[in-house]
Amino acid sequence: MNQTIQTLLGLSVCLNALFISLGVWIILKRGGLSYLATRVPLLRKLGIKSTQGSPFNFPYYDHRKSQLSLLPVNASNIIFLGDSITDEGEWAELLNNPAIRNRGISSDTTIGVLDRLQDIIAPRPQKIFLMIGVNDLSNLGRSPADVVQTHKEILTQIREQSPQTNVFIQSVLPIHPSLFLGFVTNSNIQTLNEQLQRLANEFSYPYINLHAHFLGAHHQLDAQYTSDGIHLNGIAYQRWAKLIEPHVLP
Repeated sequence: MNQTIQTLLGLSVCLNALFISLGVWIILKRGGLSYLATRVPLLRKLGIKSTQGSPFNFPYYDHRKSQLSLLPVNASNIIFLGDSITDEGEWAELLNNPAIRNRGISSDTTIGVLDRLQDIIAPRPQKIFLMIGVNDLSNLGRSPADVVQTHKEILTQIREQSPQTNVFIQSVLPIHPSLFLGFVTNSNIQTLNEQLQRLANEFSYPYINLHAHFLGAHHQLDAQYTSDGIHLNGIAYQRWAKLIEPHVLP
């Protein structure tokens, strides 16, 4: 009898530890305290706020943002703006164009892009290729409608402060849910892209539907392009560059 009780107690402790660990993991994936601050009013009263930019506030985000703020942009530049999907692309080499400047930052969101936009548009660059939003959905738990609203703020600032800049709104790419354990669905991504296309039309900016070119079976990111279900390998970046090359050329 005592052995049975000890076994049950041990099992209970293990299950509780498992559920606690799972809960902590979910909160961290959603953005930690900054995510909870959007859900629990008490935390906001304690002064814990949702962060701008990276929901995890990684040192990498702060360091890269600081570095990019010191690097000059001029009116002849072509800016690639976004999160890690953009950050990891060697765009100047892929497109053989020294005028390109990569302003992607890993884990960034539409909120983060809006926060650092002035450094990018003040010199009135020639073109901006924008892809952003998947981290809003996955890490901040925002709805597609909320993400599009921040997109609209970004585009409004560009239109008002750098009207000659041509903005190319690129669709958010699909994920491979079997490989990526984040909190985002391809259905949500598709909804976001549909709304982004309407927003592009509203501003008369070109919309580039990259999403359709990276789909594999079951309408998800083709496994040949990724090892983790969301980030891209070299073949994928070559394909991406080929698709947008006509828009990059003068």
